[in-house]
Amino acid sequence: MFKKSIYIAAILFIAFVIASCGGSGNKDNKDKKDTVKTVKKDTVKINKAYTDIAKFISGMKVDEKSDLYELSQSESFKTYSKSSDSSWSKLERKRLSKMKTWAEAELIDLNKNIKTLFYPFSGPDFLHAQTFFPNTKKIIMFGLEPVGNIPDMKNIPREKLSKFFGALNYSIEDALSLSFFKTMDMGKELNSDLISGSLPIILLFVARTGHDIVDIKPTEINKDGKMVYIDSFKNLKGEASYNKGAEITYIDKGDTVLRKIVYFSANVADGGLGINLNCKKYLENIENGVTTMIKSASYLMHNTYFSVVRNAVLDKSVAFLQDDSGVAYKYIDNTKWDIKLYGVYDGPIPMFKNRFEKDLKEAYNTKKTNLIHFQYGYGATCGLLVARKK
Repeated sequence: MFKKSIYIAAILFIAFVIASCGGSGNKDNKDKKDTVKTVKKDTVKINKAYTDIAKFISGMKVDEKSDLYELSQSESFKTYSKSSDSSWSKLERKRLSKMKTWAEAELIDLNKNIKTLFYPFSGPDFLHAQTFFPNTKKIIMFGLEPVGNIPDMKNIPREKLSKFFGALNYSIEDALSLSFFKTMDMGKELNSDLISGSLPIILLFVARTGHDIVDIKPTEINKDGKMVYIDSFKNLKGEASYNKGAEITYIDKGDTVLRKIVYFSANVADGGLGINLNCKKYLENIENGVTTMIKSASYLMHNTYFSVVRNAVLDKSVAFLQDDSGVAYKYIDNTKWDIKLYGVYDGPIPMFKNRFEKDLKEAYNTKKTNLIHFQYGYGATCGLLVARKK
């Protein structure tokens, strides 16, 4: 599971911290024009504790000075680390490298100019957002899943470490093997006594994609539709978790640009937004000119009762990348969008067979398409649509 950004520089020999479209505490800041925060390499202060947690839960080594080093010497961690390294090596070889090569060729113009990536119905899938749009300065993500908490590894008993790592593996298994999370499973996987919400999975992906963490702040959407900081993460579930989220400031290793992820929990069906006016205003406040990515979105925006978020995509985006589960083809005005099709379209998987689009099939039959060699979304065969606003 969206806004003009604000960057607050906190200086203590260090310049950093990007603030997300609101103020600190429960007070709002005045909106400022979105800018890119660049700092000198020797002034970036990495939050070592957060970075070590992200590395640890992703099965990566931590140095001997880390508070988690002793835990990393346990047999449970070593077994998990070895298995994780193997899985990620295989994933990189079979899918991610192909996605990166394709994006470098086909999305070069979008990646050159991108500032904000809007990724509706993402859940914790930072992995694919980073793979296709590595240059983005900010990613807006949301899902039904609560944001959860930063894992407190020191308070997990050693005898439960194997269970903890098993839960992590189970949580990301679908994303690694199928390229998407199963929504029905996520509610169980990310609400256990060991793993709370989407945040641990996002941190895992941040570490595995080669980034360090600068800061993590709990957030919520206020009545003005702005993301503001709150004092602490609230371990809420279901509807009580809506509008609560996190801002993760991170940096590429060796880079000088601070980037951020904004994640929050929400039900963005029109009926849900009719009650949750905070989130509705947030969608309305998203700045124009974002690039949007949609993947494995359960065909929700095909429905008339997901019109608000669908219109946000069409109105706010300068371009969008999607599979057929995103905006239905009938809603994409050919007079306003340059549309390029990739791969093949054989229709949805059996679970969504009633979402077959005759007009999209006709477009694939009449337009020139280029094959792709990776899975994106549901099914073994893959079709991609890239639309650029005229």
